[in-house]
Parts: sequence; structure tokens; C-alpha cells
Amino acid sequence: MISVRQAAMIDDRLEKQYALGHLRPDLHFLPDWNGRSTAFRQASKCQLDLSYGAGPRDRLDYFPSAEPKSSPTVVFIHGGYWQRGDKSSYSFLAETFVKNGVSFAAINYDFCPGVRMTQIVDQARKAMAWLWHNVDGLGGDREKLSIVGHSAGAHISGMMMTTNWPSFSEGLPQDLVKGAILVSGIYDLGPLLATSNNDQLHLDPDEAYSQSPVNQTRISNVPQLVACGKDETQEFKWQSDRYVSIFRSLNRNISRHVVPGNHFDVLNELCDERSSFHRTALHFIASLSDQ
Repeated sequence: MISVRQAAMIDDRLEKQYALGHLRPDLHFLPDWNGRSTAFRQASKCQLDLSYGAGPRDRLDYFPSAEPKSSPTVVFIHGGYWQRGDKSSYSFLAETFVKNGVSFAAINYDFCPGVRMTQIVDQARKAMAWLWHNVDGLGGDREKLSIVGHSAGAHISGMMMTTNWPSFSEGLPQDLVKGAILVSGIYDLGPLLATSNNDQLHLDPDEAYSQSPVNQTRISNVPQLVACGKDETQEFKWQSDRYVSIFRSLNRNISRHVVPGNHFDVLNELCDERSSFHRTALHFIASLSDQ
């Protein structure tokens, strides 16, 4: 575990490795994503801002496939360094999934520094539990839930894969989540203690340790696909490699995938029908029904 003294020192190398601002998502990605997302919401039979809890950001959007009862449902957890973002910017991802017979849900959650990381993780668990109890009423099938998480959302998704669901809430099955695609995530929060990102995250060494998927003592044995961009920094690549290396001995159903592009390009690849990553993701989700 990183000491308090180490955590107080900004590491210039880590600062650069975990920086994403230079990619300018506000300029190069979000305008296009928001436009495509608005268009798809207007064209689809979606249900928006469904409440999975009492908080103002305890909301999710649901996009059913043509035959949702027989379709798997993917739950998308967005990124934003646990500090920003909104499910509405990612509706564009739903379009090709729905077109190819996969229902799609996207959740919101609260942000640091307003809440602790621990609270965000439990909030996502609450959303997953709500979907398990309610997706049948939306036309879907609660026995076919899987997760896709990107960046901070991949971290949160990783924590879902280490969750003891019956202990979290009575009546939930241990295999609530049938599989996960983790994209460009941070699975060891320890390095962030030595970066300026922690000015907003307010992690201490204990929370950084307890909320890191790689430090958990349990891991789901359902399939997981861990992906990262070819042009990501070495630290982001290391994060994915470490997650796979730690858990592969406990779950042989974990695979590693390299995606063309940078930290944000990967989402365009995920929903592009011409992309091998999109085809791999669809094949992965379809295979979960055979488990």
C-alpha cells in the first residue's frame, strides 16, 4: 500500500501518464457524441430517466431491442474520472447494439468530491440490483444482464465483478452479472494518490486500496473482456494487463483485447459495425447466453 508521505508527493511521470485533457474530448469527441445521442433518443423507443434510487442522479436510460425479452441487456457505465459526464452523452453507443439485438441501459451516478469513491461504487451496485428486479417489467430478461464500462466506468464495472451480491442485498443471485467488457479502465487506484487527480477524488491510501478491483479477494467466474487502446499511455495499458494477470489465475474466462486509437477513440470503435472491436463485443455478449 502507498504511504501517506508517498501519496502527498506529486509524481510528474504518473501525472503525465494519467492525464487525458490533452486529448480534448470536449472538442474532438463530445460534440459528435452528443449530436448522435440526441438523434438516437429521438428515433428510438427508449425509456429515459428511470429512477433506481431517491437521489437526483439515481437515474438510468433503457433502450430495448426489437425483441427485448429474448435479448441480452448491456448496462453501460460511463467515464469522466469519477467527476463528470452524463448518460445522455452515450446514447449513441446504444444504436448499433440495439440494431444487432442487444438491449442497452446507461446509468448515472454521483461525482467526487461531492461523494466518496466508496459511495459511487455502492450507487452502481444499487443500479444493477434495481435492474435485476425491474428489467423484466421493462420487457427484458434479468437473467441476461452484462456490463460495459469505460475509463472510470470500467473501474466501477470491475468492482461490480468483485461484488458479493447476496450480501449486498437479500435475494440477489451471485451471478447477477453474466459478463463484463472493461474498456480503458483504472483497476488499481493507488497511483492516483500521487497525481493531481486526487485533488478532486480525495482518496486516502485506505480507500484507494479497498476500492481497487485488483485488491479484492473475490472475483466473479463469469467471462470478462478487458480492452485498452493501442495509443493509450503505458500506465493505462499496465492497468489492463495487471487486472488480467491477477485474475486470470482465478477466472480463466478473462481475455485481453487491443483496440485501435486512444482513450476516447475506443468508444467509436465499440459502436462501429465495421470495427473488429464491435464484432468482438457482440460475439462476446452473445456467447454469455451459452454459459
